[in-house]
Amino acid sequence: MKVNLDIMRKVFGKWSMEILLSAYSMGSVGFADLRRLLDGISSRVLSKKLKDLEELGLLKREIIESRPPKVRYTLSEKGEVLAKLGEPVILYLRQSMVQK
Repeated sequence: MKVNLDIMRKVFGKWSMEILLSAYSMGSVGFADLRRLLDGISSRVLSKKLKDLEELGLLKREIIESRPPKVRYTLSEKGEVLAKLGEPVILYLRQSMVQK
């Protein structure tokens, strides 16, 4: 049960869903892009969240050789599946909130 809670906290914790949604919506997103999109997140917290999501296999990190080097994040196959599984839930919630 503790393992499940740890996973849930990492995936559904503060900023994690925003990061995953950004990667899903944009296809590929850089660190600086995420900092701008996620108003209020610190670089330290963003780095930690990206590392956690990468360790869970939900994000892929690609280093682009340039000056300065750039890093891009995309959803992994597992991340894509998670996003697709979440779409019906979001649709249901959106519809049920409007009908109130």
